[in-house]
Amino acid sequence: MTPTKPRIRSKRDDDLVLEFGNRWAVFGGASAEDIFVTFGWTEAQYFARLQVLARRRFPPLDDTLRHRLLDVCAERLQRTDHPPSSAAKGHVDGSASRPTARPSPT
Repeated sequence: MTPTKPRIRSKRDDDLVLEFGNRWAVFGGASAEDIFVTFGWTEAQYFARLQVLARRRFPPLDDTLRHRLLDVCAERLQRTDHPPSSAAKGHVDGSASRPTARPSPT
């Protein structure tokens, strides 16, 4: 397998990341699927890049949008670092947590 060259980012790429982030910010950010389809990146890659861009002072972001994007990035990156357990997502293996039978009152 031949190693691929790192992709050089352009200002246009950065603008697309910011525009996409702005569009999805009110929803808590785009889904992992939408991110992958649009950029070919994982959630962690996308939100890490968006966070870097939102922290910069030169993009034309007002402070409200900048803070919203940074909040979304922080939350989503924290979720990708510490995903909820399968039980928290509602996926419970029936064999692992069966209730024990209670004796009937007599």
